[in-house]
Amino acid sequence: MGSLDAQIHGKFNLFVIDAGVDDADAWQRPYLTTPLFRKFVNRSFPLIDIRPNISSPGYNPADLLKSHGFGVLDQKSALFDPSNAHLSIDDEELLHETYYPEICDLLTKTTGAKHIFVTHSFVRKSRPRGITRPNPPNIARRAGSNNHADANFRGTVNHHDNATNVPKHIPAGAGVGPARLPHLDYTPLSARRCIRFYRQDIEQQARESGVIDAEDGICADLPFPATSAEANSVIAERYNRGELGPRYAAYSVWRPLRTVQRDPLCIAPRQTNTGELVEYPYDLRVPGNAGLGGDFLREVALLGVQGEDVGVGSAVDAGALNWYYVSKQTREEVLVIKFFDSSALGRGEEEAEAPWHGSPDIGDVCGEEARESIEVRVIAFW
Repeated sequence: MGSLDAQIHGKFNLFVIDAGVDDADAWQRPYLTTPLFRKFVNRSFPLIDIRPNISSPGYNPADLLKSHGFGVLDQKSALFDPSNAHLSIDDEELLHETYYPEICDLLTKTTGAKHIFVTHSFVRKSRPRGITRPNPPNIARRAGSNNHADANFRGTVNHHDNATNVPKHIPAGAGVGPARLPHLDYTPLSARRCIRFYRQDIEQQARESGVIDAEDGICADLPFPATSAEANSVIAERYNRGELGPRYAAYSVWRPLRTVQRDPLCIAPRQTNTGELVEYPYDLRVPGNAGLGGDFLREVALLGVQGEDVGVGSAVDAGALNWYYVSKQTREEVLVIKFFDSSALGRGEEEAEAPWHGSPDIGDVCGEEARESIEVRVIAFW
């Protein structure tokens, strides 16, 4: 898919694995903050424009979502209707009554999911920033936050919020900018934990859909529970053995607020061979529902390099990874990215896993306007 003769290169930040990590125990850190990574390096990667693919007559976003873990869908939104021009993009009523239903309808039609739960939304508005302003994942630990729920909290949402089933919105100005670090927001482990501990309505649907029983059943005779890291390999092997297990997935639905000139959101489908790039998982302490057990750890992952000299003076060997983007992406072109999909467990080439994603610096080769976007995150059940 796409021409390999990429015309644009983008610079990512890569964590230097052998430089070490401080404060690795997530339970000892404030909510939603990362370990302190000692060093990052800037490295350039070719970017492949998929506009020719999505503009072709035979393009089907559902097929691309299945084969590559992301898809681009055409959808006009009432957010931009003149009748809503007097409202802020962060207006809670506008989001809950207008935009969230639009997103749920879009995903229902594209994926066939029967139950969709919006968990979070983000509005990002930022000045153009180059690779020298990397927005590393632990920046909240250094800078703190304006939201002081208590002395042990530094993040973007109140740690009592999950007492309800209401989606959490992080407005523009909360310090969330383009992520220069290639990353995964979910791993299979964090998906299993999120459906059980995050919100009561999601946990109830996970039980009614048979997901929790299926995962627990696989581990029933094993010395560890389904919510443990030890269960990863056995659930991946057995969940879809013979026939598909009860399906659930998590998605990000990303829409520009204006045509993207800088910092495009780029996606790289998962591959076993990542060359000199190394996957580094770590945990975030997450506020959970008190009735479901309270706080839990959500695993995320970064792409890094083993040593600081990797890629110096030449391109980083990314193995089979290809980074895709949509040139001049408009606000009617919605990017849907898998965060997790149980139907991909153990199925190899039949169903794509969640891809890597991030926003490299491409300079002003496509224009100087800063990127503005709204992202909605959901969990879906079939």
